[in-house]
Amino acid sequence: MSESVTLLLLAAASFSAAAISASISIGGGYVLFGATTLLYPLPVAIALQPVFSYSSLVSRGFAFRDAISWSIVGPFTLGSLGGVAMGLVAYHAIPERWMAIGVGLLMLVLAWSRLPLPQVHSRAGLAAVGVAHAVSGTVLGMGSILQPVLLNAGISPRALVGTFATCLLVLEAIRGIGYAVTGFAYQPYVLAVIVATVAGIAGTWAGKRMIGRIPERGFRTIVTVLVSLLAIRLLARGLFGTD
Repeated sequence: MSESVTLLLLAAASFSAAAISASISIGGGYVLFGATTLLYPLPVAIALQPVFSYSSLVSRGFAFRDAISWSIVGPFTLGSLGGVAMGLVAYHAIPERWMAIGVGLLMLVLAWSRLPLPQVHSRAGLAAVGVAHAVSGTVLGMGSILQPVLLNAGISPRALVGTFATCLLVLEAIRGIGYAVTGFAYQPYVLAVIVATVAGIAGTWAGKRMIGRIPERGFRTIVTVLVSLLAIRLLARGLFGTD
């Protein structure tokens, strides 16, 4: 695949993912990550996820800044620091084949189930969520804990989008620095990061204007099917060595 085609597909994925995240709160990150695994080797896709998604997160955090629940963001961030440190050790130790199987299984679980996590009110509980989400995100490219916690937090849709984006903003910055410090070279992907950034900003702008205008149930079904197909491909790669 030529670089121009790769960048074009990346732009489309970044725009779509940002629009989905801004309009229905959750799901865009899975789409972006799944598409990125089609374009780059899995360990590279995992390390690029923080920088590819950052513009969308900044845009959403800024757009919904008045609704952010800082009482959630603070403890989550503290937990994320330890979670990323633990996750980096595993990221550099796990073979790509097993990584593909783990990512594929996680994507299927997240696509077809909503984890039955209760509301978390204490600072210690939110910090534990930060640790677990950061470990999962650092090793497999996607967290799996914060979303269901926020869905059960009893906050408004605007607060959900803004708080989720802000939590991940800090986490992705920590992850990106961690990958760089432990040996990942981001320089060859500067152009790709610029493309993803511009497309992500545009997607957030478009998605914010779609809030309340699209049938959420049908849209989530489409996202679920798409993520499932990408997950099956990763499982096939891990189990049978096929693409």
